[in-house]
Amino acid sequence: MEMGDEVFDAIEMEIAIFMRRAEAVRLAGLSGIELDRSAYLLLRYLERKGPVGIKALADELQLDISTASRQTAALESKGYVERMADPQDARVSLLRITDGVPAMLTEVRRSRKEFYAKLLNEWPEEDCRKLGELLGKFNRTAEQRQRRRG
Repeated sequence: MEMGDEVFDAIEMEIAIFMRRAEAVRLAGLSGIELDRSAYLLLRYLERKGPVGIKALADELQLDISTASRQTAALESKGYVERMADPQDARVSLLRITDGVPAMLTEVRRSRKEFYAKLLNEWPEEDCRKLGELLGKFNRTAEQRQRRRG
């Protein structure tokens, strides 16, 4: 069965509005910590995966190496990321988060979750779960498509 254009018109519009509102949330500085979307995602990845090279980081986050380098340099200048020698090959630098970053990320996550809990407090729990599931499915589909293209 083929879906009509109106379905994709609605999806396109709702995603555009969602992105604008998500950025407004970030700009509101809910946690008092200024982290743009790319910095947040990069730091979360390094927190989960531990020290990694710039190529692995770029590949995982679907960035070109120059973009990943620029973003990590900005985080280095703020003291959020540091370089270390790879124990297997001292010529290679690995990136890792600095000691204060896990606590900062915990606070940012807490603040974001609190915001969404307040925003969606009138929604039934099942609707909130479904929204999370559908957003996850959307993100996995987009990631798979991007990986096939890359």
